[in-house]
Amino acid sequence: MSVILAFLTALVLIAFGWKRAKRSPEAQTQVLVKRFVHSGHGWIRETEDGYVLVGMDDFAQSIIGSVHDVKLPRLLRRVHQGELAWEVWHGGRSLPMVSPVSGWVVEKNAMVLQNPALINSAPYGDGWLFKVKPYNLGRQTSNLLTGKPVVQWVQGLQEQLTRVFSTTPALMMQDGGMLVDNLAERCSEEEWKAVVRDFFHTETATNS
Repeated sequence: MSVILAFLTALVLIAFGWKRAKRSPEAQTQVLVKRFVHSGHGWIRETEDGYVLVGMDDFAQSIIGSVHDVKLPRLLRRVHQGELAWEVWHGGRSLPMVSPVSGWVVEKNAMVLQNPALINSAPYGDGWLFKVKPYNLGRQTSNLLTGKPVVQWVQGLQEQLTRVFSTTPALMMQDGGMLVDNLAERCSEEEWKAVVRDFFHTETATNS
């Protein structure tokens, strides 16, 4: 009897260990990735090899609307934090973007070049833009936001943007409080220039 009991106990322990091992990969995928966001709406995420992926945040892609084309910096180009680095287009309207990080471009996302719509559908995933070999990354991240402050900051920007267009009913949803999609093609040229200047810090930015 004791032999049978010992055998059953061993089976239970083996089964328990197997379930734990099976759950481990799932637990690892649930770990939140730390992402830093620049005030010009570019983001960075450090990779395991010490490089950083660069992309544009959800606020930026929602403002430009459906991205029809993208121009990325050339390979081995040196980009500088806060200076112009890439550009996206919706029809005839363009949105120049400043780099959230300084370093050398070592890879461009071929999927995005072939299908710019990935910037809209997966701005923090497959829609990343290019990879950078950074320098002094620790010092650079002190100029960036991460975590809850990002959410609060974006909420404030959305409220500010809504106030800017509150006197233009054609750009507001009928139920109020929200802007229509594809704002870039719906606002005037002067309004678009003001949005790019005031929300993306491109007025004083230079090409790196």
